[in-house]
Amino acid sequence: MKRFIYIIFSLLPFVAASQNMYNISDLFDNAPSGTARFVSMGGSMGALGGDLSVMGVNPAGTAIYRSSDVNLSGVYGIVKNRSEYENSAITSKYDGLDLSNIGFVLAYDLDNSPVKFLNFGLNFRRKANYNNNFEMVGASNRFSQQYVIDYMYWQNPFDVMDMSKEMYRDFNYNWLALLAADAGMYDADGNFLLAPDDDFPDMYNLIYEPTILGYYSETRGGLNVFDMNISANINDRFYLGATLGYYMLDYSRYSCYYEATDADRKYVLENDYRLRGSGWDFKLGAILRPFKYSPFKIAAFLHSPVLYKLTDSYSASIDGPHPIDDYFATESEECYGDKVYVSYSLRTPWKFGAAMSYTFGNFLAVNAEYEYSDAASTSFTEGNDIDLAQNEEVSYNLKAQHTVRLGAEFSLNKLMNGAGFDKVSSSVRVGYNFISSPFKNDAYKCMDNAVLVDTSTEFMNKYSKNVFTAGFGMVVKSFYFDLAYMYQTQKSDFYPFYDMDFVNPAAKVKTTGHTIMAGVGIRF
Repeated sequence: MKRFIYIIFSLLPFVAASQNMYNISDLFDNAPSGTARFVSMGGSMGALGGDLSVMGVNPAGTAIYRSSDVNLSGVYGIVKNRSEYENSAITSKYDGLDLSNIGFVLAYDLDNSPVKFLNFGLNFRRKANYNNNFEMVGASNRFSQQYVIDYMYWQNPFDVMDMSKEMYRDFNYNWLALLAADAGMYDADGNFLLAPDDDFPDMYNLIYEPTILGYYSETRGGLNVFDMNISANINDRFYLGATLGYYMLDYSRYSCYYEATDADRKYVLENDYRLRGSGWDFKLGAILRPFKYSPFKIAAFLHSPVLYKLTDSYSASIDGPHPIDDYFATESEECYGDKVYVSYSLRTPWKFGAAMSYTFGNFLAVNAEYEYSDAASTSFTEGNDIDLAQNEEVSYNLKAQHTVRLGAEFSLNKLMNGAGFDKVSSSVRVGYNFISSPFKNDAYKCMDNAVLVDTSTEFMNKYSKNVFTAGFGMVVKSFYFDLAYMYQTQKSDFYPFYDMDFVNPAAKVKTTGHTIMAGVGIRF
């Protein structure tokens, strides 16, 4: 039996920032989401329009509608992570069902007015799904999280032989160091984590030196968006739209980091983190058909920053190496007391985009678009004060993000009519996305910016993502049915901690996602 200490905590307003750019990094994910048709075209419909989900990209896209539309889409997804660390490889997986999209557009024909149609839309979509499992394990090769804990300890050292639970309430001592001391990670002489080398007095060795280190995490939750849209078709040449978006974020992460030898484990550090909140943004868009007798269209759109109000909560436990003879605490002890929450504000970057489309007769429609946002302009605010430390870390580690989306839809009507299905319209669709990484190559999690209470040291730097999509659609009278498949692939570097003195190796991670979507709807 090992000594076990449990803490429930979060930040008071005067405590060094709990939030960090890695906790909100998933907000930068730009993969397609929404209806099955929209996803099957790679989310590339900014100039084509005519789909519910397009109001979340280019609000003018709903002005293409000449009839009302109601849609419901669901999704089944599989996410796999393969990590390689120091010649050890391991694969983890998560799969599950979810609601992807539900909404409607009401189209109003204004007869002979220059405004041909005035349309209103409401749409709920699952913008991002955070359900995922991840694991890595490998030889430590003399790297250890204990060096990080020791570094944090020396920011404000204390007598490890005389520590008390009240020190957690002091908000002067790093809680990662307090946890380690509470677990007895010191020797009989009071040396914390490191002790002098008997042969080399100027050198220090780890008291608990591991040969293996490992990490496991489970993330759950998602980001949902409720869009309210209005758009207008002016003389079938110029289309305008505006969307007000309400964002609902719920993200949780359980993680377990451990160090061990072949014979015994040294310690296990567990963290529970939850991020909840909501935000608003505003989008404007326009589509222009510059030539009267040509289907060629160009489009532009602008997204304001999402203004989030967020709340963090944390808990941590450590299962330490202290022998049972010295065990004196109860198995579960709250060191802080009641949970304390902190609310703060987050402002995401502006987004700018442009698109063009062309329809070849009645058999092929293509769309291409580009989107830009500067992740380095993300801003944290606590109360009425700008969080300078976190914003400096963001500007140092993040960069501009570029997204390219391509989509095409091929009509199968001639083939279906030839087979006797003259009352059925059908089409196949393909799409592709390139989404660049928002992280700079040397980005890292700086524990100094969360000196007091952040006890999770891990971080992941994600590289560019490639998304391939395909799908099929069928229309029978007013009813339609869509299928979509999406394949995502992305490489990342995962670090269980950042060593301030040496460049510790990263776990090389490859993430693949397989998504199957189905949608039904009616146009009237």
